[in-house]
Amino acid sequence: MPNLLSEELVGQFFGVGSLGEKDHNSPLAYVKRLALPYSFQITALREEDMIRQFGSLVDNYEELGDFILESDIHTYREITGEDEPILPDEAHMHSLYSLMDDTEYSYFKTQQTAPATMCFSIRGTDGKQLLNRSMFHFFERLMARIALGQMKHLIRFCKTIIMCQDDPGLGFVRNLIETGHVTDITLKRIVEKTDDIYPAGAIPAYHYCDDWRELKKDDWYILWDSKPKLAHIDVVRYPPEITSEQAEKMNKFMRKGGGLAIGVLPNIDDAYSSSVLDTLEKNLNSTLSKMLSSGVDVDLVKRNTMISTQCGLSGASVKLTREIHEQSVHFRSRFLDILETLAR
Repeated sequence: MPNLLSEELVGQFFGVGSLGEKDHNSPLAYVKRLALPYSFQITALREEDMIRQFGSLVDNYEELGDFILESDIHTYREITGEDEPILPDEAHMHSLYSLMDDTEYSYFKTQQTAPATMCFSIRGTDGKQLLNRSMFHFFERLMARIALGQMKHLIRFCKTIIMCQDDPGLGFVRNLIETGHVTDITLKRIVEKTDDIYPAGAIPAYHYCDDWRELKKDDWYILWDSKPKLAHIDVVRYPPEITSEQAEKMNKFMRKGGGLAIGVLPNIDDAYSSSVLDTLEKNLNSTLSKMLSSGVDVDLVKRNTMISTQCGLSGASVKLTREIHEQSVHFRSRFLDILETLAR
């Protein structure tokens, strides 16, 4: 299987999505200059919360208070009974519209929330989580139709589209299943149906911001044994000190075409005691050394890796956010130089 990651993007910046800016116009210039421009969320704008952003497309979804959905048979059938693409409006996803200003992109990344996290985060009017087989199907169909809507919207301007599903709630969902609090749906089904959401023609990517090393069940490593994709992992909080078994799983994942977006840069100002590039070099040296010593293949890493922040930048200052983007032009050369040195 050919690599999902184009050689042009190796070592380049993989933007997670959320930014700490105060308005949606400020990031346009520096995001457009990236090797991989991306749709972004301004979390200071209430409408661009990662749950509300997509829940707003459902009738009876309450935006004024908590994440509450009054689910009835009409709403359920309206979402699950149709296949037509749907798309958030500009108020809920500004950058998806403002970046498509007749600019032609060779590469473009967009993102949306995965169905497990939607299920985990939204509650019914009785206050209970909507985490069961039927409601997972509801959110899986909702997000599949939104993915098609994004693809239809972007394809006019973008030659290659990377679509990332953000799934910070998956670890909590796994625990609820394993402790018997959720009994009518399996983790395997959740992962398989989430993988089915990616539209034909889009390069699949996946963002998990918790401990990726523990994202497993028995001998099944959820990231590495599922559909090949670009896997974004936080290697600052969760460094790649892994078993030889997991290292070989990662090698097989990359041999099948999968890639890594390593979150090697902190996403808050307090974590920086030196410049962005100095911090990058220090963390790259540490991260890549641990990966290689664990048994991850250096040649596979060299061909299949992008550079990212731990998670989104919503908690970073505007100054740090802009510096990371501006300095990203140097990421590729620093990555390749450090990897070459370590491989000697």
